[in-house]
Parts: sequence; structure tokens; C-alpha cells
Amino acid sequence: MSNAMEKHEKFILDDVLPSIFAHSAKVECGSVETALAVFMALGTILQEQGVSADTLLAAIRCSALSTHDAPEGLQ
Repeated sequence: MSNAMEKHEKFILDDVLPSIFAHSAKVECGSVETALAVFMALGTILQEQGVSADTLLAAIRCSALSTHDAPEGLQ
């Protein structure tokens, strides 16, 4: 998983995030609530596929962006 974000960054920024925001607007809820629901669903799938909770937590900690490094729309 060394280049996971680099390989998928365009997909995440161009498809995943806009889908989350569009769904949030459609169902009239906050984007954080929607993102958390997606995160929980993906976490469940990953754990079912053998990824440990410790690995998921480590990935979250490693991927945290400072505000300065975040894409403009996420700042």
C-alpha cells in the first residue's frame, strides 16, 4: 500500500468526494455524517477482508493531512 493514495488520488478527488457531497445535499444531511457512514461501511468491508482495526487506525493516523497540505477544497 505504499503508493495507495497517489494511485487513487484523482478518483478520490474527482469521483468519491463529489459523490459524498452530492448525496449529502440530496438527503439533506451534513457531509461529515455522510463521510462517516461511508467510512464505517468501508471499514466493515475491509475488516471482513482481513484488514485489522489496528491497521485501519494506523492508516488513518498516517494519512492525516495538515491544513496546509490539504487540497484547496478540503481546507
